Amino acid sequence: MIHILQLVRYKNLSIIIATMLVVRYGLILPMLQQDYEILNVELDLQFSLFHFILLLIATVSLSASGYIINDYFDVNADMMNKPDKVIIGKYIHRRFAMFLHWFLNIVGVICGGIASYAIGFPHFVMIFVFIAGLLWFYSTTFSREPLIGNILIAVLVALVPLITAVYELLPLNFMYKHILNSMYVSFEGMLFWSLGYALFAFLLTLIREMVKDIEDLEGDAAYGRNTIPIAFGIEWARYITISVFVVTIGALLFVLFAYLQQGFAQLYMIIGIIIPLILTLILFIVSNSAQTYNRVSTLLKIIMILGLLYIISKNILF
Repeated sequence: MIHILQLVRYKNLSIIIATMLVVRYGLILPMLQQDYEILNVELDLQFSLFHFILLLIATVSLSASGYIINDYFDVNADMMNKPDKVIIGKYIHRRFAMFLHWFLNIVGVICGGIASYAIGFPHFVMIFVFIAGLLWFYSTTFSREPLIGNILIAVLVALVPLITAVYELLPLNFMYKHILNSMYVSFEGMLFWSLGYALFAFLLTLIREMVKDIEDLEGDAAYGRNTIPIAFGIEWARYITISVFVVTIGALLFVLFAYLQQGFAQLYMIIGIIIPLILTLILFIVSNSAQTYNRVSTLLKIIMILGLLYIISKNILF
């Protein structure tokens, strides 16, 4: 069981669960109860807890299956890059790993289909089928191509908060449409915040994926993977990664000065997110070993968690 949890990246799955919970209970519900008080009606979530749990299971199952199939096809490269972290073939039989992958895919699609039917859009089940297919092709093809695989993983990570928001907002809009129309208001604010966090998750994940490609250069080259540092050279890979770092910091500074008016919100953004990101960029610039690149990757994950905490603290402090 321990090895299965390691195989499916239980720590990453915990972040996915936390993200979905924070979007529902830390972003949408407080905004629904506080920002729409002017309507003089009591608004509440319309996506039931049962169906939200199914959506959560669907997302976690597909993510876990993606980690499994990626490790399944990357065993040889991982034996060189990080032999102490190889699970398939050492602790879990390859055939069982493939069975677990397909089982989790089926669970994910079924749960996603039920959640989609609950909001009145049963055809949205194709989103989950599409994600399962993308994860398969990422592991077999796209992960070996420069930049395409990095962007694909970043998009899939960004979909976690976005899908959560969409499945919450569609039934909300249907239930309260007449009230919203009569008051000339909408739920655009919730969608704006959700899109903002999705973009934040996309950029940080894109950076992490490119940093990991540099870290795993030796093993990837030995087994025919054509990642950015292999295709363009490690210096160009570093320049591209630094560019995305700068774009991310610039986007956060824009949000800071354009949209955050409260002092505590600005303070948290500066101390909790922007400064750690700048320090991580500096560490990346001076990095010259796989160990320091690994530290950069870990710091980026911590910054993403700090972004989640911002959403929670937004409703408590601001």
